[in-house]
Amino acid sequence: MPTRRQLDPTAPTGEPPDLLTVAETAAVLRCGLTFVYESIHRYRATGDGDEIPGLKVGRSLRVPRVALERYIGAPISWPIADHPIIDPGLCAAVSNDTPPPSHTTTRHPRRRTRRPAAPRLFED
Repeated sequence: MPTRRQLDPTAPTGEPPDLLTVAETAAVLRCGLTFVYESIHRYRATGDGDEIPGLKVGRSLRVPRVALERYIGAPISWPIADHPIIDPGLCAAVSNDTPPPSHTTTRHPRRRTRRPAAPRLFED
């Protein structure tokens, strides 16, 4: 069975891929994943040109680069930098710079129900 080739996200590439993932599209547009998913679904349902053009590839949603560039009216600069969805180093840098919480968090004990106890049929 052939093995999958691992992509190096740190390797600089000058040109974006032909099909972008939803996360990459959100990073290009600097918006949330939910907005991109909803917009692609509206585009697929209505074909409205004001929505993000997307297509199904297997079970995944992809956005053609050319259609996205037409949608935003400008070419896409690649690689996408300084975005937490795409740049895992940024997430690590942000999480390492934040101080640990001052209080310890403990798991809340299971609460008892506030309903009155059921009447007992036989008393001891």
